[in-house]
Parts: sequence; structure tokens; C-alpha cells
Amino acid sequence: MLSTTVFAAILLALLIASAVLWALLLRIGLRWGQVPGVTKRRVALATAITASLYLASCVLLALPSSDAQRMIAEELTLLATALLSCAAISAVFKTRLGQSLQAWLPTLLTPIITLAFIFLVLRPLLYETYTAPTNLMAPTLIGEHWQGICPECGRPNYCSPTDPRFSSAIPPLMICDGFHVTSAAENGKQIHAGDRFLVAKFLSPRRWDLLVFLHPEDPSTLYVKRLIGLPGEEIRMRDGSVWVNGERQTPPDSARGIEYLSAPTNLRGQDLWGSTTRPALLGDDEYFVLNDFSAQPMDSRCWKQGAPGHNPYAVPESHIRGVVTHTYWPPRRWRIHR
Repeated sequence: MLSTTVFAAILLALLIASAVLWALLLRIGLRWGQVPGVTKRRVALATAITASLYLASCVLLALPSSDAQRMIAEELTLLATALLSCAAISAVFKTRLGQSLQAWLPTLLTPIITLAFIFLVLRPLLYETYTAPTNLMAPTLIGEHWQGICPECGRPNYCSPTDPRFSSAIPPLMICDGFHVTSAAENGKQIHAGDRFLVAKFLSPRRWDLLVFLHPEDPSTLYVKRLIGLPGEEIRMRDGSVWVNGERQTPPDSARGIEYLSAPTNLRGQDLWGSTTRPALLGDDEYFVLNDFSAQPMDSRCWKQGAPGHNPYAVPESHIRGVVTHTYWPPRRWRIHR
């Protein structure tokens, strides 16, 4: 709840600051265009109308569409918003459209200044947005996927689309919202878009958080996994659960039902980190992470090489980029993670 309050406060402050800046720049433009009858009330009215237009355009641009459709929609929406803004200024101040255009031009600095603040302050220090790249964290975070119905509980289940050129007799595994893992049945093969989520960079990571970090072996790649082990701990997986320093851990309600596997089916015979015979012993600044789709590897259990000076299964503290707080798109997937 705290992360939601902080983000809402920052967003509200940013919107108010942008509106105030737009109004100040409009006054400058009105003087430049020598528009008569400028009052605070009229400036506030023009600002409110234009703010409504920009919010409506943001909603339209957020609607799902193909790349080609999005490009055309962005251009048309921005053009329409600009024309309607000039028309609003013309109507409020009862001036010619040419004068209203001249008065509107200085307000173009508003998005430039706002974006500069976002890229220079907000993104590096506070929040950043990401898109789920894969389905290794399904069903908590899902990338582009096929969707079906779980035969065990009837809830939606997910798997990554497969390339028909490399078809296999073995169907891919799917995982549902109840964490049941089954083989993919016939479905419509429609590819659904992945989740978009918000990451807070100022939060200290806690066990069971969704962690965004640089891959220990390849720091140019960002991963998102669930944080399981903290510095100085011994991690083992047994009976589908995580054991920390010999004590069984209980996942939060949002992750209840996960069965953590020390030996996924496709890696049988390999001695993985965190198994009963090969515990993961974490250093003072090391973390252990796992997929929510535990039947799929590619997490701390099977990494072969770590960051210089660190264990191969560990995420160094210096590689952590933030904690996932919200899934914000698509709306049906909205949820608070922390």
C-alpha cells in the first residue's frame, strides 16, 4: 500500500506541475501573440480543457494495437490534440486561430521539460517501467503468450508461443493462475500481449519480492525473478518448498500454490543449486532467485557462471535494479505486488 501511495503522490504532483507550467507558458504565448482580455480565469479554463484533451489522448494511445496501427494512431492523435488545443484557446480568448496558434507554441516546452524530469530524475532514482520478456515468471508476470484453460481447476493458463518451424511432438508446459502445471492442449494459438509492470528503485528488497536485476553472467540483460534467499543464508528446496537455514518458508498468499522444484523434469540427472545435496550458501551481498514457473529452469538453480568474485547462483547486490510494485497493463491484469 505504501508503494501505491508514493507512486500516486508522485504522479499527481507531476500532473499538477505540468499543468502549472503549461499555464505559465500559455501566458507567455498570449503576450507574444498580443491577445487581449487575458485573465487568470480564462488561462485556468484553457488549461483545464487542454489537460482533458491530453489525458484523453493518452488513454487512446494506451489501447492495444498492432505496431502499424499504433504509429498511425500516435500521429493522428497528436495532430488532433494540437488542433483542438488551439481551437480551445481561440474559443476561450475569442481570438483568431492564427493568434491562438502563436499563443500555443510556447506550451510545446511543457512535454520537453516534463520528459527531461522523467528521464533525468524519475527513471534513474525512483520508478521505471518494464515489459515481461518471457513466461518464466508466469502466472505472476506473463510475456507474450498463448492462453488456455487449466484442466485441473478451470482457470486461465499460459505458455510461450512456439515457432511452427520448430514444432515438437512434446507439447509445451502451461501454468495456470493456481500454479497447476499441465501440458498444452489445443487452443486458438492467438498470441496475447505481455504484462507491463512498474519497478521501484528506492525499496529495499525483501524475501518473496519480485526482483529486477542484471544477469550475473551477462550484465547487459535484465531479468525479473522472485527473491528467495537473502545475504548469509543457506537455501535448499525440498518437498516443493523453500528451506532457509533449515526452516521451511511459507510463501505469501499471492504465491500460494507454487511447487519449487530442485530438479525440473527437463533437467533430471543434473545436480542443481539449492537441492538437498547441493545447498546454496549466500555471501554477505548475495541473493538467490527463482522462477514462479518452477518447472522451467533459467534461474539461480542452474546458472553456471556468476559475476566476478561471486557464487555462480548468486545475484550480487550491485546488480539489483529495483522491486516490482505493480502490474499496470493490461487493465485485467492490474495487481499490486508490494
